[in-house]
Amino acid sequence: MRTEEFPALYRSADDLAACEQGRFFNLLKANLALLLLGAALSIGSMDHWAVALLQAIALLMALVISVALYSTRADRIWYAARALAESIKTLTWRFVSRAEPFDDADDAAEKILQARLRATLNQNRELAGRFLMNLDGRQITDQMRKRRGDQLEVRMETYRIHRISDQRAWYAEKARENARRSKRFFMVVVLANGLAVVSALLKIKYPLFHYWPTELLVTLASGVLAYTQSKRFSELAASYALTAHEIGMVEEQLVKVSGEHEFSLFVGDAENAFSREHTQWEARKDV
Repeated sequence: MRTEEFPALYRSADDLAACEQGRFFNLLKANLALLLLGAALSIGSMDHWAVALLQAIALLMALVISVALYSTRADRIWYAARALAESIKTLTWRFVSRAEPFDDADDAAEKILQARLRATLNQNRELAGRFLMNLDGRQITDQMRKRRGDQLEVRMETYRIHRISDQRAWYAEKARENARRSKRFFMVVVLANGLAVVSALLKIKYPLFHYWPTELLVTLASGVLAYTQSKRFSELAASYALTAHEIGMVEEQLVKVSGEHEFSLFVGDAENAFSREHTQWEARKDV
């Protein structure tokens, strides 16, 4: 299913999560860049007042960004919005697949979905004021009703392709991507620390040379390490790989499903498997 086919509440939460994620990591990058600039300006014997002023401004701006990171808690908003979006996606797929608790007549199922969406929104009222997009969108779209009205075989194939296979491919790619990034950033940290050690030893041997970049390299290593920990590359790689394997095992069970009741149970089990990752997002927002 395309994004525009989901409820407006999902699209609002999804947009907010992407916006806050971008804001959080942009602030982290700016903070690291300013710290590196401050460290670079301390190299050598540049004692001109303009250099000292520029260094003070860079460090002051880094301090302001640090305070902004703590006070705005963009990461918590990002986590909460992502957890909300994924919860609504699960409700949507249960609805269009006619899975429990949406396996009754269409009118009754729509009332249940509206009640579930309302309850979900009430549990996340702190986010509602930040939803500035899709305010005029529909919560139950025509595409959702159309997919719900398809024959069982069509709904099963839709769920297999657009939910199970799509999610499995997404988690598998994210697992590989985070593993690659974890390795790359680790190498940067090791290289920066190694060069800092070399620089410190050379400074002992050549004390009259005042331009050793020891502080700059230490700042770089510390900043990259902090960025890596905030991204949780290794943790996410392991989590995404595990989820991809779980989804693969779920997908193999679909060929054995026959009948509305079995498909309803299957979708419920599959969405429960997906919800493990949703629970992790929910937990992160309270960290």
